[in-house]
Parts: sequence; C-alpha cells; structure tokens
Amino acid sequence: MNTLSSHSSDTALLPPFAGTALPAAQRDHFRLLGQSAAMRQVRARILRLADSAAPVTIYGESGCGKELAARDIHSHSARAGMPFIAVNCGAIPEALMESEFFGYRKGAFTGAVQEHDGFFQAAHGGTLLLDEVADLPLAMQVKLLRAIQERRVRKLGASSEDKVDVRIISATHQDLAQSVQLGSFRQDLYYRLNVIALQLPPLRSRREDIPFLARAVLFRMAAPAAPPVLSPAAVTALCAYDFPGNVRELENILERALAFSDGGVIEPTDLDFGAALPQRPRGILLSEAAPPSALLPLSLPTHLEDIERVLICQALKQTRFNRTRAAALLGISFRQLRYRIQRLAIHDPD
Repeated sequence: MNTLSSHSSDTALLPPFAGTALPAAQRDHFRLLGQSAAMRQVRARILRLADSAAPVTIYGESGCGKELAARDIHSHSARAGMPFIAVNCGAIPEALMESEFFGYRKGAFTGAVQEHDGFFQAAHGGTLLLDEVADLPLAMQVKLLRAIQERRVRKLGASSEDKVDVRIISATHQDLAQSVQLGSFRQDLYYRLNVIALQLPPLRSRREDIPFLARAVLFRMAAPAAPPVLSPAAVTALCAYDFPGNVRELENILERALAFSDGGVIEPTDLDFGAALPQRPRGILLSEAAPPSALLPLSLPTHLEDIERVLICQALKQTRFNRTRAAALLGISFRQLRYRIQRLAIHDPD
C-alpha cells in the first residue's frame, strides 16, 4: 500500500476530537491525503472511530489506502503508543496460519527451535489489522472468531492460553456480506468484525485530489533533490485517467515518469498509462468464451502457474529486481510476492 503521509492542511474543518486528548500535532497528522470533500469526510470519520474500541471493517478497491486508514485510526486512538500489526491474510499459506496468528512453543513441531509469538501476542495492547480478511479459509475463520470472542489465544504446543488485548480492524476489497451469502465467509465472524464499516472512495471519484497527490508522490520520490514539475497538460492527462489501481497505480506511473522525464518537467509523453498491467475482468459471458475447438491446457493449475511466473518475471525485470517496486507494480503486497517467488522457484539473476 502506498506510504504517503503528511500533515493535513484542512483538518481545521474537522469536528473536534472527542475522548482522550491528543497533542495537536498528532491529532492533525493523517497518512490519508486529499483535499476533496470525500476525503475530509473520511478523516472526520476516522477521528470518531479512533475514539471507539469497536471492531472496524474498511472497504475499498485495491490501492486506495485501506492500510493507511487503519494506521490513522490507530495513531489517533488511545492505543497510539502500542504496536500496530498489519497481516495480509491472503499471503500466508494455510498450513502456517495457526502458528503465525497464535504463535508456538519450542519443540511444538519440527523446526520450532525456539518459542515464537504470533500476531495476537505481538499486537497486545495495540491494533491488529486483518488485511484482505475475506481470503481467510473457513477453518481459520473459526479459530479467529474464538480468539476475538474470548480474548485468549493458545500457542501451538502450549497447555494454557494467553490473554490478549487487541483492537481488530479488518480490510477488504470484497463485499463481505456477499461472501457470507456465497458461503465463503462465516456469518458469525462477519457480525463480529463488521460492527462499524468505513468505505474508502476510489481515486476516480475524487479527481480533484489527483494533482495534490501527484505532487506529494513526486516530492517523496525525488527527495532530497528538488522534485520535477508536472506540466499543465500532464496534470490534465492524469485527471482524465480512471486509475483502476488507485493511488498505488498513480505512484507507479509517476515513478516511471520520474525516470524518463527530461529537464525537470513531466509532460504527457512521460506518463505511460499503457504500461500498467491489464485489470482482471469482473466477469465473462459464455458467448465471449473461447470456442469448443480452442486448444485447452493439459493442466489448468500448471498453465496458471506459468502465466503467474511470466508476469512476476516481467515485473521483476522492469523494476531491475526491486521486489518492493515489483510487488506494487503487480498490485500485491511484498509478502505475497515473496511467497509466490518461493512457490514458483523464481531466482534473481546471478
């Protein structure tokens, strides 16, 4: 997720912070940027949510800043001085989930050479973000529900439980209510997590924020050198683009533009919108599918792995094997990319 942060210049328009008093500088600091009415409303809601201990589910498209919103809720809350632990639920192999979430004792299984705290213990007293929570397998959902309800977790190999004090924030780009209807998400866990919902707007619905965000991105990327300037035509081109990848895609486009611009001014020709990976279609009609005569792969899983391997290799090559940038280009987390690289046996060039 993008890592922009700044002191908001328009927080004076927000309602006073209720609850535990925070220093003015901390109260006015937001990672979620934007001067549009939509983002002002989001930040005002974040201040209210920070004053509550209730679980929150953050909804929004990929790349729109769900983790930043969770961090803003945490940093404006009474838990601000305690840990914030972000977990991408879609990046952990199912076989490792229980040990990752709840920890394990030394000798609990082969390779457990020392005791290990899980995410819940690490977040004790603070906030635990369950990013892409809809990706949790059903078996893990049952265990997670019990941990949240009982506020206790048991490490693998332990005979007793540990008390944990954790505020749960979830994030997803999926419709959890629909996932419940489809049977892929437990209804009891849904009601436990979805006490308060926070919806983040996509970038295309707040185009007036694009010039402001673009300048902030360029300032961060160019530091400590002076950032290049966007020409009026480049600003117009950016504002006309839909950004299906939201702020993450904006960062990606500007990073390329920064590399290819000349003379300290970014022109429309430097904005290579076509270099972004194609978006997955939301659905396909049977009439649009391949005809029966089309050749099918001998193994669909193997074929899909081959495609995934090619795309990852292309992203790594394009970013000169910078895994953090490659993950952003692919629209996944660094942890997800690392897991896929290991699973697909992709190696950096010698």
